Amino acid sequence: MNRWIALALAGLALGLWGCQKPVETPDFFVTNSMLREKGYDAINAGDLPAARGFFQQAVDRKPDDALSWYYLGRMQLRLDEPLDAELSLEKALALRPNDPELTPMVLDYLAEAMFKQRRYDNLAAFLAETADSSNASADYLRQARYLVRIGDPDGAAAAYRKAAYFAPRGDAAPYLELADYYLSINDIPNGTIALRYAYYEDPDTLGLAERFRRLGIVPGPTVGLEPPKPRLAVE
Repeated sequence: MNRWIALALAGLALGLWGCQKPVETPDFFVTNSMLREKGYDAINAGDLPAARGFFQQAVDRKPDDALSWYYLGRMQLRLDEPLDAELSLEKALALRPNDPELTPMVLDYLAEAMFKQRRYDNLAAFLAETADSSNASADYLRQARYLVRIGDPDGAAAAYRKAAYFAPRGDAAPYLELADYYLSINDIPNGTIALRYAYYEDPDTLGLAERFRRLGIVPGPTVGLEPPKPRLAVE
């Protein structure tokens, strides 16, 4: 009898064990990397509030985690919280101001946060300071795009020219964007010249030949035009 009682008790114990909830990971075993991974999973699942919550936990746990501040800012921006997003992104920028990968992305979303708040004067000043302090083509391109959006066509054209000026040889991207801008305002002559500059820099750029054909131009060796690099372009 004792043997059957023992077996019954053992079965009961196993049943109770099977009904137990999984043991949660203690807080001291949770890392910011784990929280970010949960945040990424929530983004992929389309649950932005949950993603924001995980990134918020990460920065609460470790306030010097620039990457978590960046993703928190992105989620706040997508959830229409541009002021909170701006503050989070500013913290990410302060923590890693010169990161070659993270900093450009932070600057992109920081500009968008200002734009969504309609703080156009602050945005224009931020874009100008960022571009003029770095003299980087990417920063001038960012400036140009937003100046178009806030209705400053002259400033945008100047920023596009500076982006092209500071672009390394072989980089056709700034000239393509400049061409798109001119063509969007029906300035065919300047748009065509910008395309010719792009062709000179990289004739194999995807879609470039088709752009010429849409303008009635057959691309070939004589289409390329060396871009000028006048000092005036950066003054």
